[in-house]
Amino acid sequence: MITIVLSLPIINSCGEELRPNHIGDLGGVPVDMPKNLVHFVAYDGDPTFGNKREHPKPMRTYDSKINSFGFDLRYTDNTMLDTTNKALKSAYRRDNKRNLGDNPWVSVSVNSGDRVTVSNPTHRIGYGTINASDVHPVFQYQPLNDDQFGLEVYTQTGIDPKTNKPWREDSSAKDVFIQRDKTGQIITHIECSNRDVPRPPCTHFFDLGPQRNLSIRAHYSRYNLADWQKIENLVRQQLLIFQKTS
Repeated sequence: MITIVLSLPIINSCGEELRPNHIGDLGGVPVDMPKNLVHFVAYDGDPTFGNKREHPKPMRTYDSKINSFGFDLRYTDNTMLDTTNKALKSAYRRDNKRNLGDNPWVSVSVNSGDRVTVSNPTHRIGYGTINASDVHPVFQYQPLNDDQFGLEVYTQTGIDPKTNKPWREDSSAKDVFIQRDKTGQIITHIECSNRDVPRPPCTHFFDLGPQRNLSIRAHYSRYNLADWQKIENLVRQQLLIFQKTS
């Protein structure tokens, strides 16, 4: 359980706001996000990466639309990376340096505001991926007969004529895993690399439903794919903790 301490803003001599938290509107809900837990926070209207701000940075309020941010979560014990905790930072660096398949850290990125323009972004991403036709064969998918970890599985079919090997063995090949709701809408979409590396990456797309204008991506090792539901639920919990309570 994470305790979020709220306080009034402090203004320095230059008029800059010194809040302990990032505040704003996240998918239609006011939030307080501790600066030691989240990173790369951007708002609608902020300059894109690599560009300079042309106007003074505005003072943020709970009406300021949050555009994107990220955080890291150790899903095995539901611990968020706290940049003020030296022991935790050391554990994070050690686990990533070891590059083991079962690395417990999940890197989460969240898009909102003007980055999300549809009510179910996960369905749009998933449907477009598994139904793509006019693309390279390594990105054309067919369903397998058997589910895995409660998910539909989609893979490449056919042989690469240049190598005489299955497209699924291509260095760019990924397996796709899908969960649908009762209406057939895709609510979980996971892409996992087939590369023979110590920690083949998975990118896990989901959201908080049509009532919340959010698109969430969780990045973790394919060796942890069996825990996809636990990872998804814990990330949802952490996002809900950020909601302003008073």
